[in-house]
Amino acid sequence: MTTIRDVAQVAGVSIATISRVLNNSDKVSPDTAAHVRAVVKELGYVYNQPLGGGRKRVEKTPLFAIILPTLANPYFAELLDIVEQEAQHLGRALLVFNSRGDVQRELMLMNACPQYNIDGLFIVPCSRTTEHIATLNRLPFPVVVLTQLVAELTSVAVDHVEGGAQVAEHLVSMGHTAIGYLGSVDDVEQKFGGFRDRLAALGVPIEPENIIQTPALTAIELAECFNDYLDTHPSLPFSAIFAFNDVAAQQVIEILLQRGYQVPEQVLVVGFDNTLLAKVMNISSVSQPMREIGHLGCQEMMRLVEGKETDIHHLTLSPRLVLRSSSVKVNKRKL
Repeated sequence: MTTIRDVAQVAGVSIATISRVLNNSDKVSPDTAAHVRAVVKELGYVYNQPLGGGRKRVEKTPLFAIILPTLANPYFAELLDIVEQEAQHLGRALLVFNSRGDVQRELMLMNACPQYNIDGLFIVPCSRTTEHIATLNRLPFPVVVLTQLVAELTSVAVDHVEGGAQVAEHLVSMGHTAIGYLGSVDDVEQKFGGFRDRLAALGVPIEPENIIQTPALTAIELAECFNDYLDTHPSLPFSAIFAFNDVAAQQVIEILLQRGYQVPEQVLVVGFDNTLLAKVMNISSVSQPMREIGHLGCQEMMRLVEGKETDIHHLTLSPRLVLRSSSVKVNKRKL
């Protein structure tokens, strides 16, 4: 399937120029516009026209957009704040969309983006299906994926596999062999794969009954899921658990305490993202370099928008497990 990147390469212009031509901008010379349209026709590139029949755009402040799976998680709120700051430094405004973790809603938002005449789209996708990737590649502007690595698109993310592996090593090093997991286990959630595989390599494979699968994003949904699990397991089958984000870890700790368990004396809990929530609640968590993700994401976007280079880049950053009192006994220093 022909993508906007293919059109730009054949036409010998930037992706941004292709986008301007398709949006009928007057910032492109007539000769260049004619050449681009000829290449579009020759390659059979399918472009989703903006609402209003592709009428000439009214030039406004240069605009980026971002699609996030939720704003209820402080991790994504922090990411949004950083990307917005970085975009502002580049003279760009940022349009924000919330897919609410719904695949069909996310597809609808992606298809609607061209009507806003944006220069580029940041996205944290909630799916990597063929339809999703094909839709993103058909968009008439650059796309940069944040916090995940997608083979077909420029991406900036932490190494989730390594992050999950660090949690596995920590829990095993603390002497635990009955270990649980709460969260998503699909291909997008690579941290689970890293966690599971490292446990197996250490000779402590995770038992299927200790994997609490849930795509839930909100605290209420996560709490319901964990409570339902405990209701069917009166005797807790694990002594340590890895929650796929800090919101989930917080819910696990609160529910365990309500049910009479001691953390970390009876159950160790580790989260992921190292948000302000983890810092305030003293939850051990895998830290992601959020500032760097946002900064590099915007740099990659500008590279694509300016047409300096259109190659797909994958930037992988290193995670770091931060230990706190939810998974270790912290000795207070004597003054």
